[in-house]
Amino acid sequence: MAVTPHKLLDRRACLSVLAAMGGATLQAQDAPESALAAQLRRKLWSSQGIQLEVPPLADTGNAVPLVMHIEAPPGLSIEQIEVVLPENPNPVALTLEWPPATRQVKFQTRLRLAGTQSVWVIARYSDGSQRARSAPTIITSTACLDGT
Repeated sequence: MAVTPHKLLDRRACLSVLAAMGGATLQAQDAPESALAAQLRRKLWSSQGIQLEVPPLADTGNAVPLVMHIEAPPGLSIEQIEVVLPENPNPVALTLEWPPATRQVKFQTRLRLAGTQSVWVIARYSDGSQRARSAPTIITSTACLDGT
């Protein structure tokens, strides 16, 4: 398929052109990282006992699914869980407090992401220690504005 410089491509035509180019891949450009994202990444967190499920690609940032499963270390219980979205205007998206002796939590929700970023879950335990895990997700909404 030949593409003229002034012809607008819809999503299907764009995929056809990419396939014709031999399956060329596109990489997201690195966006500048917020100070909070850099600070979270620099901390030496243990992520043991925390599992996250976030889609690596999301069509829109309006309702990105998050599933977390957190298990407390032996002899401790979960006191608080925070979900932090460092690139959002209000980065602390959710704070959950748990009753004493909560050893295990499985929780799912949907998040509104301001853009491509890592979703952070920070768990605080009964001894005051914290563990965290992050999972990146790329928001692709700007790639498909033609409605196809």
